[in-house]
Amino acid sequence: MRKLLLIFLVGITCTALAQSNDDAVTFERKGFVIGLGAGGGVLNLQTNDTVSTAFSPSLPNLKIGWMINSRLALVVLLPGAVYEYHGSSRGFEGIVAAAQYWVKDKWWVMGGIGLTFDAPAFYTVKDPSDAGFYTGFPALSVATGYEVWRKGHFALDLQYRFFSGKSELSAEVNRNGISNMLLVGFNWY
Repeated sequence: MRKLLLIFLVGITCTALAQSNDDAVTFERKGFVIGLGAGGGVLNLQTNDTVSTAFSPSLPNLKIGWMINSRLALVVLLPGAVYEYHGSSRGFEGIVAAAQYWVKDKWWVMGGIGLTFDAPAFYTVKDPSDAGFYTGFPALSVATGYEVWRKGHFALDLQYRFFSGKSELSAEVNRNGISNMLLVGFNWY
């Protein structure tokens, strides 16, 4: 019975894929690009000898840029993750100059380098002078995604994003972070 069910599911899937005409319809990407990603994953932070690993939401992951041609975009990416520190929310984020390239019509890869930001979440800041805003270099981001739905100049995609950064808390103290995030992306071209 399991074999028959497996054969049936594979047959239905192959039939559905064979009948789709996605290759006949070209999705045009040109000009200004803006994207917003939301999701979650694992954030690992190391501050000198202290290591913490926890689930982390990631909202928003913003990208803004320009299509150089139909397959290549240069973007400014704001990846990041939220974590709890002494009872309040902080963001381990970055500002990254990146290139996004469509390997296939719906599958893309992205990579870039920039600065790391470790700061309180904007909704927790009461006194900016006491906020504890830290920066560092480098911030590295690598991502891949697959567009699952497109209409007009809009594309919905599923993404995996790796982000690594280092912020200087003081002359002797650094915070290194690595996040692995699964995101849903909302993109306009």
